Amino acid sequence: MKLPTPEDFEPWVGKKIRLSTVPEPIEITLLRIERKPHLLNEFREPFTLIFESPEQIYLLDETYNMDCGKGGPHDIYISQIQPRPGQPRLYQANFS
Repeated sequence: MKLPTPEDFEPWVGKKIRLSTVPEPIEITLLRIERKPHLLNEFREPFTLIFESPEQIYLLDETYNMDCGKGGPHDIYISQIQPRPGQPRLYQANFS
């Protein structure tokens, strides 16, 4: 099984990504990829995906089936970043 890399998600930056949710799928936007320093003993470059959704869409910290990246759809765990009233919600997915 190939582990996802930042390059797998680069074509999706700025685009909407569909999440399998109940009762119906929703879309969030991949805002950016944050690359982390790569240590010598790590088997891949660590990175974080930052997503945005409208304020009225609230997602639990959970694994979601996302249609993005090479070889997808991917099951990706996302967690909400500190909410900001009146602004879009931000979520992150960390890969180390």
